[in-house]
Amino acid sequence: MKLVVHRGAKQIGGCVVEIESNGYKVFIDFGEQLPGKAEKIFSPIEGLTTGDVSKSALFITHYHGDHIGEIHNTVLGLPVYTGKTALEIYKCLETRLSLIPDQINAEKHKKILDRIKNIIPFKPLQKTKIGEITVTPLFIDHSAFDAYMFIIEAEGKRILHTGDFRGHGFRSKILVPLLKKYCTDIDYIISEGSNILRPEAAFQSEQDLQKDYEIQFRKNKYSFVFVSSTNIDRIFALYHAAKKAKRCFVCDSYQTNLLKIVSDNHKQFSKFYDINFEQKIKPAGRYFELKPFNGKPLEFTGNLKSYLDKNGFCMLIRANKSFKQLLSEYAKHPETIINYSMWTGYLDRKNPAFNSDISDFISPFRLIFKHTSGHADVNALRTLFKTVNPKCGIIPIHTEAPEKFKEIFSENKIILLKDGLVFDI
Repeated sequence: MKLVVHRGAKQIGGCVVEIESNGYKVFIDFGEQLPGKAEKIFSPIEGLTTGDVSKSALFITHYHGDHIGEIHNTVLGLPVYTGKTALEIYKCLETRLSLIPDQINAEKHKKILDRIKNIIPFKPLQKTKIGEITVTPLFIDHSAFDAYMFIIEAEGKRILHTGDFRGHGFRSKILVPLLKKYCTDIDYIISEGSNILRPEAAFQSEQDLQKDYEIQFRKNKYSFVFVSSTNIDRIFALYHAAKKAKRCFVCDSYQTNLLKIVSDNHKQFSKFYDINFEQKIKPAGRYFELKPFNGKPLEFTGNLKSYLDKNGFCMLIRANKSFKQLLSEYAKHPETIINYSMWTGYLDRKNPAFNSDISDFISPFRLIFKHTSGHADVNALRTLFKTVNPKCGIIPIHTEAPEKFKEIFSENKIILLKDGLVFDI
């Protein structure tokens, strides 16, 4: 049994891990590198981007672009697996991106859409056999909804690939019971380490963040929240915060489509994902969907404007010119608050991930930062390592500082790999 980190041994995003047993290969994730990073080109990968794929399969942990964004470069015929809801969200996202006329990479998104047609959705705990390798997905909490860890078994060995996860989200309480029940006798952990250099990134739980937003919505009549459209749990939290504060919840039709995907698939399991889309909650606390018309800016008109002006609202916004006019109008009002609920690296000109579109969009406005990380902090990593207690060691990936694992988790055997080198399990 052999393991290769093709990319990701010392970088965040763009990770590709291969596990091989007797000629059969399982690949975990195939994403694009994060914005601003120097492109790390690797040689064609047999069984993934070239050659015979009859004994290979690709498993995707979640729908973030740095984990799935290169699937259009896989060999046609390669089986690709991901979660059912994650697949629907990703398809909705890519459909939108492929229709933006001035999008530089629109053609790439069309290719991804074509590749999505043949992706195979799985359910949590559904075992899949690729030759002598068995893969079991474990449903966990991350800023991307429907994200997974994987247990990979072959030749009497058991490996846990953590994917991206966290210990401070709405569903994080399931993490330790899940690990105790299914992650026994693990030989190796392949672990993400995104926040290993950012101990303050997960300073607040999603539950506490929701409470803060509710307090803010009560105090301020008009609230805008700049947030990623696929940060699903954050957006459901904003909906519930607005409802409890008796403020209306407003978003565009694209965001509504994403929320309906999750609500339709998961409201039977949790009331948290049950949204009243019918606008029948009174007074205030109602859901309103703004539909774009012929590319014109979004606006409140007639009775809707009167109702929202009277009762107040929380509105989701993105770096899209259709929101600019409405945001500019209400920004002048003394009871308006504009929140930034994303990673601050996108606004830092010294950061390689600096996003000029986001920065230019929000630069005229005074922002309040209300955000918490989608990744595990050191405490969550320590809890995972202690609970699983791997017999042979921990392999860091998805981190810029894998050597910090040796310093922070000195009680564990830490195995530092280099991209492209074969590690014998």
